[in-house]
Amino acid sequence: MDKLKVLVVDDSLVYRKIISKAVEKTNIAVVDCTASSGITALERLQQREIDIVLLDVFMPEMDGIETLKEIKKKYNHIHVIMISSGGMDGAKITVEALRQGAMDFIIKPTNGNLEYNMDIINRHLNLLFSQILIDKYVGTRQPIHPPGENKKTDDTFPLSRKRARVLPPSPTTLCGVDIVVMASSTGGPNAVEEVCKELGSDFSKPILLVQHMPPDFTRIFAGFLDKKTRIQVKEAQEGDKILGGRMLIAPGGYHMKVNADFTISLSDEAPVNGVKPAADVLFKSVAKAYAGKRVLAVILTGMGSDGTEGLKALKRACQCYSITQSEESSVIYGMPRSAYEAGLSDERVDLKDIGRRIIEISRGRC
Repeated sequence: MDKLKVLVVDDSLVYRKIISKAVEKTNIAVVDCTASSGITALERLQQREIDIVLLDVFMPEMDGIETLKEIKKKYNHIHVIMISSGGMDGAKITVEALRQGAMDFIIKPTNGNLEYNMDIINRHLNLLFSQILIDKYVGTRQPIHPPGENKKTDDTFPLSRKRARVLPPSPTTLCGVDIVVMASSTGGPNAVEEVCKELGSDFSKPILLVQHMPPDFTRIFAGFLDKKTRIQVKEAQEGDKILGGRMLIAPGGYHMKVNADFTISLSDEAPVNGVKPAADVLFKSVAKAYAGKRVLAVILTGMGSDGTEGLKALKRACQCYSITQSEESSVIYGMPRSAYEAGLSDERVDLKDIGRRIIEISRGRC
């Protein structure tokens, strides 16, 4: 099986070398060529067969967004992963890049803790490249797991395989809900936006979301959704009240929990499932605070299995009905598949229909 061919685009020679080293370290991809500008990158794509472009956000002449748009217009089959400098400016442009079709992003390593940052980049690229390689040669998405997670022996079986039984059984339907909880990762920003655009200003249920993103990025993402959709959206803060018609997004770098008085607390505890915030942490806290109540859980596109253990807690403690995004409409079919194969998914739904189903279930039109 041939390795994936990567084009690294960055105006800094130092960072081209650093990112190229991270690519080669995955052992499933090779740096076919590099470019110092968006213009040169487009020339390279005319000359070479490339699978993945690692694209810097800030560049002279033609910046990352402009270059991304041209790539998606002419070479839509190529996966683009943004290289972000972090900070508010970098976060703002990177979130826009995700809306424009970028698959995901990595944060440029800093001199302060280069070895630690490089380890994070290597692991993240390895996961992304693994999924892209499977899609390229097998043509069907299989789950991929962050380091440290247990791999199930039946992961390669078709989705028609009988699922594990879960006790207690899920409600056949759920007519009306007290709260909606959501989880997403790779491909999530676009998926969440599409879901939220279906929810009108009269949507009256509270929504809590965990989107795997670093600090600053979640704040930018929340602000964007608040402007572009008809529901109120904000990044959660310590002590926030859970209110109907408002979505609270867990801030990057913190776990979000629900207290018994239906307020938010933020925790700086260790990552769970390799991520912080983690959906499992949120879901388990909701299971305690909303014990016996009606909870609608939605698992969207993303790597790994975050949300599965939390769903188990919700199923045990609450009247919980769950929706998982379909394989066909997911960018990465990891989190939804994990929940499905654990017997926790009550519906597998295409992305375009998830918003409608949330409205129907929330309003009692089951």
